[in-house]
Amino acid sequence: MGIIQQQTIKGTFYSYLGVLIGFLSIYLIQPHVLTPQQVGLIGILTSFSMLFAQLAVLGFNATARIFPYFRNSKNHDNGYLGLAFLVSFGGFIIFCIAAYALKDQIVQEKHAGSDLFETYYWYLIPLTFFTLIFNILELYSRLLYDTTTGRILREFTKRVFILIALLMLLFNLVSFEPFMWIWLLFNIIPTGMIAFRLYKRDQLSFRINFKFLDKPIRKQLLHLSFFGILTGASPIIIENIDKYMINEKFGLGNTGIYTLAFAFATIISLPARSLYSIAYTVIAEAWKNENLKEIKSVYQKSCISQLISTLFLFLLIWVNINNIYSVLPAEYSSGRYVIFFIGLGYLIDSSTGVNGVILSTSRFYKYDSFFNVALIGVTITANLIFIPLYGITGAAIACAITLFTFNLARYLFILFLFKMQPFTYKTPIAIVTAIVVYFIVNAIPMFSNFILDSAFRFALTTLFFGGTVYYLNLSEDINNLIKKYLQAS
Repeated sequence: MGIIQQQTIKGTFYSYLGVLIGFLSIYLIQPHVLTPQQVGLIGILTSFSMLFAQLAVLGFNATARIFPYFRNSKNHDNGYLGLAFLVSFGGFIIFCIAAYALKDQIVQEKHAGSDLFETYYWYLIPLTFFTLIFNILELYSRLLYDTTTGRILREFTKRVFILIALLMLLFNLVSFEPFMWIWLLFNIIPTGMIAFRLYKRDQLSFRINFKFLDKPIRKQLLHLSFFGILTGASPIIIENIDKYMINEKFGLGNTGIYTLAFAFATIISLPARSLYSIAYTVIAEAWKNENLKEIKSVYQKSCISQLISTLFLFLLIWVNINNIYSVLPAEYSSGRYVIFFIGLGYLIDSSTGVNGVILSTSRFYKYDSFFNVALIGVTITANLIFIPLYGITGAAIACAITLFTFNLARYLFILFLFKMQPFTYKTPIAIVTAIVVYFIVNAIPMFSNFILDSAFRFALTTLFFGGTVYYLNLSEDINNLIKKYLQAS
Protein backbone atom coordinates (compact mmCIF):
# COMPACT_ATOMS: atom_id res chain seq x y z
CA MET A 1 0.00 0.00 0.00
CA GLY A 2 3.07 2.29 0.02
CA ILE A 3 2.59 4.20 -3.23
CA ILE A 4 -1.19 4.06 -2.81
CA GLN A 5 -1.03 5.47 0.70
CA GLN A 6 1.42 8.24 -0.22
CA GLN A 7 -0.50 9.53 -3.23
CA THR A 8 -3.89 9.02 -1.57
CA ILE A 9 -2.78 11.25 1.31
CA LYS A 10 -1.44 13.91 -1.02
CA GLY A 11 -4.51 13.81 -3.26
CA THR A 12 -6.87 13.89 -0.29
CA PHE A 13 -4.99 16.81 1.30
CA TYR A 14 -5.50 19.00 -1.77
CA SER A 15 -9.03 17.70 -2.20
CA TYR A 16 -9.90 18.95 1.27
CA LEU A 17 -8.22 22.26 0.63
CA GLY A 18 -10.56 22.36 -2.34
CA VAL A 19 -13.46 21.52 -0.03
CA LEU A 20 -12.56 24.55 2.10
CA ILE A 21 -12.50 26.76 -0.98
CA GLY A 22 -15.72 25.13 -2.17
CA PHE A 23 -17.37 25.83 1.18
CA LEU A 24 -16.47 29.50 0.92
CA SER A 25 -17.69 29.80 -2.65
CA ILE A 26 -20.58 27.36 -2.99
CA TYR A 27 -22.15 27.65 0.45
CA LEU A 28 -21.21 31.07 1.81
CA ILE A 29 -21.17 33.18 -1.36
CA GLN A 30 -22.95 31.50 -4.28
CA PRO A 31 -26.46 31.23 -2.72
CA HIS A 32 -26.32 34.94 -1.86
CA VAL A 33 -25.14 36.24 -5.24
CA LEU A 34 -26.95 33.81 -7.56
CA THR A 35 -30.61 32.80 -7.70
CA PRO A 36 -31.53 29.10 -7.41
CA GLN A 37 -32.21 29.15 -11.17
CA GLN A 38 -28.70 30.46 -11.84
CA VAL A 39 -27.20 27.85 -9.50
CA GLY A 40 -29.24 25.24 -11.37
CA LEU A 41 -27.90 26.53 -14.69
CA ILE A 42 -24.30 26.10 -13.56
CA GLY A 43 -25.11 22.65 -12.19
CA ILE A 44 -26.77 21.55 -15.43
CA LEU A 45 -23.96 22.87 -17.62
CA THR A 46 -21.36 21.14 -15.44
CA SER A 47 -23.26 17.84 -15.31
CA PHE A 48 -24.02 17.73 -19.02
CA SER A 49 -20.47 18.64 -20.04
CA MET A 50 -19.14 15.80 -17.87
CA LEU A 51 -21.62 13.37 -19.38
CA PHE A 52 -20.99 14.42 -22.98
CA ALA A 53 -17.21 14.39 -22.49
CA GLN A 54 -17.42 10.85 -21.18
CA LEU A 55 -19.49 9.76 -24.16
CA ALA A 56 -17.19 11.56 -26.62
CA VAL A 57 -14.14 9.58 -25.52
CA LEU A 58 -15.85 6.57 -27.15
CA GLY A 59 -14.80 4.20 -24.40
CA PHE A 60 -11.07 4.61 -25.04
CA ASN A 61 -10.42 5.26 -21.35
CA ALA A 62 -11.16 1.57 -20.74
CA THR A 63 -8.00 0.69 -22.68
CA ALA A 64 -6.04 1.87 -19.64
CA ARG A 65 -6.17 -1.71 -18.38
CA ILE A 66 -3.71 -2.75 -21.14
CA PHE A 67 -1.52 0.36 -20.83
CA PRO A 68 1.25 -1.71 -19.18
CA TYR A 69 1.80 -3.25 -22.63
CA PHE A 70 2.12 0.23 -24.19
CA ARG A 71 4.44 1.52 -21.48
CA ASN A 72 7.76 2.64 -22.98
CA SER A 73 9.17 5.99 -21.85
CA LYS A 74 11.68 6.08 -24.70
CA ASN A 75 9.03 6.45 -27.41
CA HIS A 76 6.22 8.12 -25.43
CA ASP A 77 4.45 4.87 -24.62
CA ASN A 78 4.05 3.90 -28.28
CA GLY A 79 1.81 6.88 -28.98
CA TYR A 80 -0.94 5.97 -26.51
CA LEU A 81 -1.79 9.63 -25.86
CA GLY A 82 -1.96 10.49 -29.56
CA LEU A 83 -4.26 7.56 -30.17
CA ALA A 84 -6.52 8.71 -27.32
CA PHE A 85 -6.75 12.18 -28.88
CA LEU A 86 -7.50 10.80 -32.33
CA VAL A 87 -10.39 8.70 -31.07
CA SER A 88 -11.74 11.46 -28.83
CA PHE A 89 -11.80 14.10 -31.56
CA GLY A 90 -13.99 11.77 -33.60
CA GLY A 91 -16.30 11.38 -30.62
CA PHE A 92 -16.43 15.15 -30.10
CA ILE A 93 -17.61 15.71 -33.67
CA ILE A 94 -20.42 13.21 -33.07
CA PHE A 95 -21.35 15.09 -29.88
CA CYS A 96 -21.53 18.44 -31.70
CA ILE A 97 -23.96 16.98 -34.23
CA ALA A 98 -26.08 15.48 -31.45
CA ALA A 99 -26.03 18.73 -29.43
CA TYR A 100 -27.44 20.61 -32.41
CA ALA A 101 -30.07 17.99 -33.25
CA LEU A 102 -31.28 17.41 -29.66
CA LYS A 103 -31.18 20.99 -28.39
CA ASP A 104 -34.91 21.32 -27.74
CA GLN A 105 -35.12 18.03 -25.88
CA ILE A 106 -32.13 18.90 -23.68
CA VAL A 107 -33.29 22.42 -22.83
CA GLN A 108 -36.77 21.33 -21.68
CA GLU A 109 -38.59 24.54 -22.65
CA LYS A 110 -41.78 23.93 -20.64
CA HIS A 111 -40.37 24.97 -17.24
CA ALA A 112 -39.40 28.23 -15.56
CA GLY A 113 -35.73 28.95 -16.12
CA SER A 114 -35.62 27.22 -19.49
CA ASP A 115 -34.99 30.58 -21.20
CA LEU A 116 -31.87 30.95 -19.05
CA PHE A 117 -30.65 27.49 -20.04
CA GLU A 118 -31.37 28.19 -23.70
CA THR A 119 -29.37 31.43 -23.53
CA TYR A 120 -26.26 29.61 -22.30
CA TYR A 121 -26.86 26.27 -23.99
CA TRP A 122 -23.96 26.60 -26.42
CA TYR A 123 -21.52 26.92 -23.53
CA LEU A 124 -21.78 23.13 -23.60
CA ILE A 125 -19.55 22.99 -26.71
CA PRO A 126 -16.37 24.52 -25.23
CA LEU A 127 -17.10 23.06 -21.78
CA THR A 128 -17.41 19.57 -23.20
CA PHE A 129 -14.35 19.95 -25.43
CA PHE A 130 -11.99 21.08 -22.68
CA THR A 131 -13.46 18.62 -20.16
CA LEU A 132 -12.76 15.88 -22.70
CA ILE A 133 -9.16 17.01 -23.21
CA PHE A 134 -8.60 17.35 -19.47
CA ASN A 135 -9.95 13.84 -18.85
CA ILE A 136 -7.59 12.36 -21.45
CA LEU A 137 -4.55 14.16 -20.05
CA GLU A 138 -5.47 13.28 -16.46
CA LEU A 139 -5.91 9.62 -17.39
CA TYR A 140 -2.50 9.59 -19.07
CA SER A 141 -0.92 11.27 -16.03
CA ARG A 142 -2.44 8.65 -13.74
CA LEU A 143 -1.08 5.88 -15.93
CA LEU A 144 2.34 7.45 -15.50
CA TYR A 145 1.82 7.22 -11.71
CA ASP A 146 0.99 10.89 -11.26
CA THR A 147 -2.45 10.76 -9.68
CA THR A 148 -2.26 14.07 -7.85
CA THR A 149 -1.84 16.70 -10.60
CA GLY A 150 -5.26 16.16 -12.13
CA ARG A 151 -6.98 16.04 -8.75
CA ILE A 152 -5.27 19.22 -7.57
CA LEU A 153 -6.23 21.10 -10.73
CA ARG A 154 -9.81 19.86 -10.75
CA GLU A 155 -10.65 19.92 -7.05
CA PHE A 156 -8.46 22.77 -5.79
CA THR A 157 -7.13 25.08 -8.50
CA LYS A 158 -10.39 25.32 -10.44
CA ARG A 159 -12.31 26.00 -7.24
CA VAL A 160 -9.96 28.86 -6.42
CA PHE A 161 -10.70 30.34 -9.85
CA ILE A 162 -14.47 29.94 -9.33
CA LEU A 163 -14.17 31.60 -5.92
CA ILE A 164 -12.49 34.58 -7.58
CA ALA A 165 -15.31 34.82 -10.11
CA LEU A 166 -17.95 34.70 -7.35
CA LEU A 167 -16.12 37.36 -5.36
CA MET A 168 -16.28 39.59 -8.43
CA LEU A 169 -20.07 39.14 -8.34
CA LEU A 170 -20.20 39.72 -4.59
CA PHE A 171 -18.39 43.05 -4.86
CA ASN A 172 -20.46 44.06 -7.90
CA LEU A 173 -17.47 44.16 -10.21
CA VAL A 174 -19.37 42.22 -12.87
CA SER A 175 -22.98 41.33 -13.67
CA PHE A 176 -24.21 37.79 -14.31
CA GLU A 177 -23.53 37.80 -18.07
CA PRO A 178 -19.79 38.61 -17.86
CA PHE A 179 -19.57 36.34 -14.82
CA MET A 180 -20.63 33.43 -17.01
CA TRP A 181 -17.86 34.23 -19.51
CA ILE A 182 -15.34 34.33 -16.65
CA TRP A 183 -16.76 31.10 -15.21
CA LEU A 184 -16.35 29.43 -18.60
CA LEU A 185 -12.75 30.64 -18.91
CA PHE A 186 -11.87 29.42 -15.42
CA ASN A 187 -13.24 25.98 -16.27
CA ILE A 188 -10.95 25.86 -19.31
CA ILE A 189 -7.66 27.03 -17.76
CA PRO A 190 -6.89 23.78 -15.83
CA THR A 191 -6.75 21.90 -19.14
CA GLY A 192 -3.95 24.16 -20.32
CA MET A 193 -2.17 23.74 -16.99
CA ILE A 194 -2.12 19.94 -17.05
CA ALA A 195 -1.03 19.97 -20.70
CA PHE A 196 1.84 22.33 -19.83
CA ARG A 197 2.93 20.08 -16.96
CA LEU A 198 3.10 17.07 -19.26
CA TYR A 199 4.98 19.14 -21.83
CA LYS A 200 7.58 20.22 -19.25
CA ARG A 201 8.13 16.56 -18.38
CA ASP A 202 8.52 15.69 -22.07
CA GLN A 203 5.44 13.48 -21.83
CA LEU A 204 3.18 15.40 -24.20
CA SER A 205 3.46 13.73 -27.57
CA PHE A 206 0.74 13.12 -30.14
CA ARG A 207 2.80 10.94 -32.45
CA ILE A 208 1.26 7.48 -32.85
CA ASN A 209 3.41 4.39 -33.31
CA PHE A 210 1.23 2.65 -35.89
CA LYS A 211 3.76 -0.20 -36.22
CA PHE A 212 3.03 -1.14 -32.61
CA LEU A 213 -0.69 -1.36 -33.36
CA ASP A 214 -0.66 -4.86 -34.81
CA LYS A 215 -3.84 -6.84 -35.35
CA PRO A 216 -4.06 -8.37 -31.83
CA ILE A 217 -3.57 -4.95 -30.19
CA ARG A 218 -6.12 -3.30 -32.50
CA LYS A 219 -8.63 -6.03 -31.77
CA GLN A 220 -8.13 -5.64 -28.04
CA LEU A 221 -8.42 -1.85 -28.25
CA LEU A 222 -11.71 -2.08 -30.15
CA HIS A 223 -13.05 -4.71 -27.78
CA LEU A 224 -12.14 -2.71 -24.68
CA SER A 225 -13.46 0.54 -26.12
CA PHE A 226 -16.81 -1.05 -26.95
CA PHE A 227 -17.32 -2.19 -23.38
CA GLY A 228 -15.69 1.02 -22.16
CA ILE A 229 -18.51 3.05 -23.69
CA LEU A 230 -20.90 1.16 -21.45
CA THR A 231 -18.68 1.09 -18.36
CA GLY A 232 -17.43 4.66 -18.64
CA ALA A 233 -20.64 6.39 -19.60
CA SER A 234 -22.91 4.53 -17.19
CA PRO A 235 -21.56 6.01 -13.92
CA ILE A 236 -21.75 9.53 -15.37
CA ILE A 237 -25.31 8.91 -16.55
CA ILE A 238 -26.20 7.47 -13.16
CA GLU A 239 -24.67 10.46 -11.33
CA ASN A 240 -26.33 13.09 -13.52
CA ILE A 241 -29.65 11.68 -14.72
CA ASP A 242 -31.27 12.89 -11.50
CA LYS A 243 -30.50 16.53 -12.30
CA TYR A 244 -31.96 16.12 -15.77
CA MET A 245 -35.13 14.54 -14.39
CA ILE A 246 -35.50 17.18 -11.65
CA ASN A 247 -35.05 19.93 -14.23
CA GLU A 248 -37.58 18.20 -16.50
CA LYS A 249 -40.18 17.92 -13.73
CA PHE A 250 -39.55 20.96 -11.50
CA GLY A 251 -37.32 23.38 -13.43
CA LEU A 252 -33.96 25.05 -12.78
CA GLY A 253 -34.86 26.41 -9.32
CA ASN A 254 -35.23 22.98 -7.70
CA THR A 255 -32.28 21.77 -9.75
CA GLY A 256 -30.19 24.50 -8.13
CA ILE A 257 -31.28 23.49 -4.62
CA TYR A 258 -30.51 19.84 -5.39
CA THR A 259 -27.17 20.71 -6.99
CA LEU A 260 -26.03 22.62 -3.90
CA ALA A 261 -27.00 19.81 -1.51
CA PHE A 262 -25.52 17.14 -3.81
CA ALA A 263 -22.20 18.98 -3.98
CA PHE A 264 -22.00 19.11 -0.20
CA ALA A 265 -22.70 15.39 0.14
CA THR A 266 -19.94 14.48 -2.33
CA ILE A 267 -17.38 15.58 0.28
CA ILE A 268 -17.86 12.10 1.74
CA SER A 269 -16.53 10.45 -1.42
CA LEU A 270 -13.24 12.36 -1.64
CA PRO A 271 -10.93 9.86 0.15
CA ALA A 272 -12.24 7.05 -2.07
CA ARG A 273 -11.67 9.05 -5.26
CA SER A 274 -8.04 9.63 -4.35
CA LEU A 275 -7.61 5.92 -3.62
CA TYR A 276 -9.26 4.73 -6.84
CA SER A 277 -6.97 6.88 -9.00
CA ILE A 278 -3.73 5.21 -7.96
CA ALA A 279 -5.23 1.79 -7.08
CA TYR A 280 -6.32 1.36 -10.71
CA THR A 281 -2.74 1.39 -11.96
CA VAL A 282 -1.38 -0.73 -9.10
CA ILE A 283 -4.08 -3.41 -9.40
CA ALA A 284 -3.75 -3.51 -13.20
CA GLU A 285 -0.04 -4.26 -12.74
CA ALA A 286 -0.88 -6.91 -10.12
CA TRP A 287 -3.26 -8.66 -12.53
CA LYS A 288 -0.56 -8.59 -15.19
CA ASN A 289 1.85 -10.27 -12.74
CA GLU A 290 -0.89 -12.62 -11.44
CA ASN A 291 -0.31 -11.32 -7.93
CA LEU A 292 -3.63 -12.15 -6.26
CA LYS A 293 -2.13 -11.70 -2.80
CA GLU A 294 -1.42 -8.04 -3.52
CA ILE A 295 -4.93 -7.51 -4.90
CA LYS A 296 -6.54 -9.10 -1.84
CA SER A 297 -4.40 -6.98 0.48
CA VAL A 298 -5.37 -3.75 -1.29
CA TYR A 299 -9.04 -4.84 -1.30
CA GLN A 300 -9.19 -5.47 2.46
CA LYS A 301 -7.13 -2.47 3.54
CA SER A 302 -9.03 -0.12 1.24
CA CYS A 303 -12.35 -1.32 2.62
CA ILE A 304 -11.75 -0.62 6.32
CA SER A 305 -9.79 2.58 5.66
CA GLN A 306 -12.49 4.02 3.39
CA LEU A 307 -15.27 2.91 5.72
CA ILE A 308 -13.70 4.74 8.65
CA SER A 309 -12.91 7.84 6.59
CA THR A 310 -16.39 8.12 5.11
CA LEU A 311 -18.13 7.38 8.42
CA PHE A 312 -16.13 10.17 10.01
CA LEU A 313 -17.05 12.65 7.29
CA PHE A 314 -20.70 11.56 7.32
CA LEU A 315 -20.76 12.10 11.09
CA LEU A 316 -19.19 15.55 10.84
CA ILE A 317 -21.74 16.65 8.28
CA TRP A 318 -24.85 15.22 9.92
CA VAL A 319 -24.14 16.39 13.48
CA ASN A 320 -23.74 19.88 11.96
CA ILE A 321 -26.65 19.78 9.51
CA ASN A 322 -28.59 22.52 11.32
CA ASN A 323 -25.53 24.76 11.30
CA ILE A 324 -24.95 24.08 7.60
CA TYR A 325 -28.43 25.29 6.67
CA SER A 326 -28.37 28.24 9.05
CA VAL A 327 -26.02 30.08 6.65
CA LEU A 328 -28.12 29.40 3.54
CA PRO A 329 -31.21 31.27 2.36
CA ALA A 330 -34.44 29.64 3.59
CA GLU A 331 -35.40 28.49 0.07
CA TYR A 332 -32.55 25.94 0.15
CA SER A 333 -33.86 24.13 3.27
CA SER A 334 -35.58 21.42 1.20
CA GLY A 335 -32.15 20.03 0.35
CA ARG A 336 -31.43 18.84 3.91
CA TYR A 337 -32.30 15.17 3.35
CA VAL A 338 -30.69 15.23 -0.08
CA ILE A 339 -27.40 15.53 1.81
CA PHE A 340 -28.35 12.61 4.07
CA PHE A 341 -29.31 10.13 1.36
CA ILE A 342 -26.59 11.10 -1.12
CA GLY A 343 -24.09 10.90 1.73
CA LEU A 344 -25.45 7.49 2.71
CA GLY A 345 -25.08 6.30 -0.87
CA TYR A 346 -21.46 7.44 -1.04
CA LEU A 347 -20.82 5.86 2.36
CA ILE A 348 -21.99 2.51 0.98
CA ASP A 349 -19.97 2.99 -2.20
CA SER A 350 -16.75 3.92 -0.42
CA SER A 351 -17.03 1.27 2.29
CA THR A 352 -16.89 -1.58 -0.22
CA GLY A 353 -13.32 -0.67 -1.13
CA VAL A 354 -11.88 -0.98 -4.62
CA ASN A 355 -14.32 -3.63 -5.90
CA GLY A 356 -14.93 -1.71 -9.11
CA VAL A 357 -11.21 -1.33 -9.79
CA ILE A 358 -10.60 -5.05 -9.23
CA LEU A 359 -13.39 -6.04 -11.59
CA SER A 360 -12.67 -3.50 -14.33
CA THR A 361 -8.96 -4.40 -14.50
CA SER A 362 -9.54 -8.16 -14.50
CA ARG A 363 -10.24 -10.39 -17.49
CA PHE A 364 -13.91 -10.26 -16.48
CA TYR A 365 -14.12 -6.51 -17.09
CA LYS A 366 -16.99 -6.93 -19.57
CA TYR A 367 -19.27 -8.08 -16.73
CA ASP A 368 -18.71 -4.72 -15.06
CA SER A 369 -20.06 -3.16 -18.25
CA PHE A 370 -23.18 -5.31 -17.97
CA PHE A 371 -23.61 -4.26 -14.33
CA ASN A 372 -23.31 -0.61 -15.33
CA VAL A 373 -25.86 -0.88 -18.13
CA ALA A 374 -28.31 -2.72 -15.89
CA LEU A 375 -27.81 -0.04 -13.27
CA ILE A 376 -28.94 2.68 -15.67
CA GLY A 377 -32.31 0.94 -15.73
CA VAL A 378 -32.33 0.71 -11.92
CA THR A 379 -31.44 4.41 -11.63
CA ILE A 380 -34.11 5.63 -14.05
CA THR A 381 -36.77 3.38 -12.51
CA ALA A 382 -35.91 4.47 -8.97
CA ASN A 383 -36.01 8.14 -9.96
CA LEU A 384 -39.34 7.70 -11.74
CA ILE A 385 -40.76 6.14 -8.57
CA PHE A 386 -39.29 8.38 -5.86
CA ILE A 387 -39.11 11.84 -7.49
CA PRO A 388 -42.93 12.11 -7.85
CA LEU A 389 -43.31 10.90 -4.24
CA TYR A 390 -40.62 12.93 -2.47
CA GLY A 391 -39.39 15.56 -4.93
CA ILE A 392 -35.67 16.26 -4.83
CA THR A 393 -35.29 14.07 -1.73
CA GLY A 394 -36.72 11.24 -3.83
CA ALA A 395 -33.87 11.68 -6.31
CA ALA A 396 -31.39 11.33 -3.45
CA ILE A 397 -33.14 8.17 -2.19
CA ALA A 398 -32.96 6.75 -5.72
CA CYS A 399 -29.22 7.50 -5.81
CA ALA A 400 -28.64 5.68 -2.50
CA ILE A 401 -30.62 2.65 -3.71
CA THR A 402 -28.65 2.61 -6.94
CA LEU A 403 -25.26 2.69 -5.21
CA PHE A 404 -26.32 -0.03 -2.77
CA THR A 405 -27.55 -2.29 -5.61
CA PHE A 406 -24.43 -1.71 -7.69
CA ASN A 407 -21.96 -2.44 -4.91
CA LEU A 408 -23.88 -5.50 -3.73
CA ALA A 409 -23.68 -6.96 -7.24
CA ARG A 410 -19.96 -6.26 -7.49
CA TYR A 411 -19.29 -7.63 -4.01
CA LEU A 412 -21.09 -10.90 -4.71
CA PHE A 413 -19.45 -11.29 -8.14
CA ILE A 414 -15.92 -10.89 -6.74
CA LEU A 415 -16.76 -13.14 -3.78
CA PHE A 416 -17.98 -16.01 -5.95
CA LEU A 417 -15.43 -15.58 -8.74
CA PHE A 418 -12.19 -14.75 -6.92
CA LYS A 419 -13.08 -15.92 -3.40
CA MET A 420 -12.25 -12.45 -2.07
CA GLN A 421 -14.25 -10.38 0.35
CA PRO A 422 -13.02 -7.24 2.13
CA PHE A 423 -14.96 -7.25 5.40
CA THR A 424 -13.69 -8.35 8.81
CA TYR A 425 -15.01 -8.23 12.39
CA LYS A 426 -13.74 -4.63 12.49
CA THR A 427 -16.38 -3.51 9.97
CA PRO A 428 -19.43 -3.71 12.28
CA ILE A 429 -17.38 -2.29 15.15
CA ALA A 430 -16.65 0.84 13.09
CA ILE A 431 -20.32 1.22 12.12
CA VAL A 432 -21.61 0.77 15.69
CA THR A 433 -19.00 3.23 16.96
CA ALA A 434 -20.18 5.87 14.50
CA ILE A 435 -23.84 5.38 15.48
CA VAL A 436 -23.07 5.66 19.20
CA VAL A 437 -20.95 8.77 18.67
CA TYR A 438 -23.73 10.39 16.64
CA PHE A 439 -26.33 9.94 19.37
CA ILE A 440 -23.94 11.21 22.04
CA VAL A 441 -22.99 14.36 20.13
CA ASN A 442 -26.52 14.99 18.83
CA ALA A 443 -27.94 14.84 22.39
CA ILE A 444 -25.98 17.98 23.34
CA PRO A 445 -28.10 21.17 23.09
CA MET A 446 -27.05 23.62 20.37
CA PHE A 447 -25.16 26.81 21.20
CA SER A 448 -26.61 30.10 20.01
CA ASN A 449 -23.43 30.83 18.02
CA PHE A 450 -23.37 28.42 15.07
CA ILE A 451 -19.60 28.77 14.56
CA LEU A 452 -18.87 27.85 18.19
CA ASP A 453 -21.42 25.04 18.03
CA SER A 454 -19.91 23.61 14.83
CA ALA A 455 -16.38 23.72 16.26
CA PHE A 456 -17.53 22.02 19.47
CA ARG A 457 -19.32 19.21 17.62
CA PHE A 458 -16.36 18.77 15.29
CA ALA A 459 -14.01 18.42 18.26
CA LEU A 460 -16.26 15.96 20.11
CA THR A 461 -16.82 13.81 17.03
CA THR A 462 -13.10 13.73 16.27
CA LEU A 463 -12.23 12.88 19.88
CA PHE A 464 -14.84 10.16 20.38
CA PHE A 465 -14.82 8.52 16.94
CA GLY A 466 -11.16 9.07 16.11
CA GLY A 467 -10.04 8.05 19.59
CA THR A 468 -12.06 4.82 19.50
CA VAL A 469 -10.79 3.91 16.03
CA TYR A 470 -7.20 4.48 17.15
CA TYR A 471 -7.57 2.67 20.49
CA LEU A 472 -9.19 -0.40 18.90
CA ASN A 473 -6.68 -0.34 16.00
CA LEU A 474 -9.49 -0.73 13.47
CA SER A 475 -7.22 0.32 10.58
CA GLU A 476 -3.53 -0.38 10.49
CA ASP A 477 -2.97 2.28 7.83
CA ILE A 478 -4.86 4.98 9.75
CA ASN A 479 -3.05 4.14 13.00
CA ASN A 480 0.32 4.30 11.26
CA LEU A 481 -0.55 7.72 9.84
CA ILE A 482 -1.55 9.01 13.28
CA LYS A 483 1.64 7.62 14.83
CA LYS A 484 3.78 9.27 12.14
CA TYR A 485 2.00 12.57 12.70
CA LEU A 486 2.46 12.36 16.48
CA GLN A 487 6.14 11.49 16.10
CA ALA A 488 6.71 14.33 13.64
CA SER A 489 5.07 16.85 15.96
